[in-house]
Amino acid sequence: MSVPTVSIGGFLGAGKTSLINNLLRNASGKRIVVFVNDFGAINIDYDLIEAEETDRISLSNGCVCCTLNDDLVKSIVGFCETNPPDFFVIEASGVSDPKALDASLHALNRSGMAHMKKRLYLIDADQFGNLNYADTEDLIDHAAASDLIILNKIDLGSPQAVSDIEGLLAQSAPRSDCLKSSYGNVPAELIFGRSRICSDPSAVSKAKHDTKAIYESYSFANFEPLSQTSLENLTVEMSKTCLRAKGTIYLKDSPQAPVQIQLVGTRVNIREIGNGSSDNPPPTRLVTIGWANQLDPSTLSDLLGTQPLDGIST
Repeated sequence: MSVPTVSIGGFLGAGKTSLINNLLRNASGKRIVVFVNDFGAINIDYDLIEAEETDRISLSNGCVCCTLNDDLVKSIVGFCETNPPDFFVIEASGVSDPKALDASLHALNRSGMAHMKKRLYLIDADQFGNLNYADTEDLIDHAAASDLIILNKIDLGSPQAVSDIEGLLAQSAPRSDCLKSSYGNVPAELIFGRSRICSDPSAVSKAKHDTKAIYESYSFANFEPLSQTSLENLTVEMSKTCLRAKGTIYLKDSPQAPVQIQLVGTRVNIREIGNGSSDNPPPTRLVTIGWANQLDPSTLSDLLGTQPLDGIST
């Protein structure tokens, strides 16, 4: 059996996390294997988690989330040979060209184990064209290669801005369907249901790769609870230097109630989240992404009181 596969692309903060969470919560009995870049990006409800391993989380509704490792084909083949799911979902990195997955998907299609059912691409209706974090033409090029463009966060964008983006996409991506949404709330049947056939998989797109690093990312973990002042200083600093930041932190005033921080451009959202079970509270962690040579890990380290776990350039 060839397993249908859905890929999800979109720039940093476009709403891929929310979309995937909604799909997992509304799986309707389907067994779905989701490959993601970073478990920190997926805010899975604790009551859904059945088992957790180093690179895999099994959910009580039959879904599985895996880290997106370097050998995607090998991982998918392993699932197909042991217990094929109903669907594979692959989240492309927020700073990559989604077409970079095409070679792997072409190989799987030739093997008869998996085939591309639908390519999705999310666009942030509020931030599109307003920030200098990416060339708008690149985003349109990525969107035009998809089957379904999801114009997300329309609740934040003005009606005129949303209309302008729709007009631009109609001209630049005429072969792609377009759907408007908020909070990544898209009916699962539109993703997993019947759809038009994708273009010939033998026509493999050659993604452009720039050898010069454009982005940098630093991760922090297991730092002590922050004071309210430290949190405010942290958000100010990240707003200056980060394109995207996400994580879970604790505050000194309420050390038992973790908060989730989400930053996209200059927009910051902080909210309390559930503490899970007392035996397995969510760990403190923060992932930051910014322009190469502009993101200052030392300043963030001083504010958090810990050194970064790693530094990645891409």
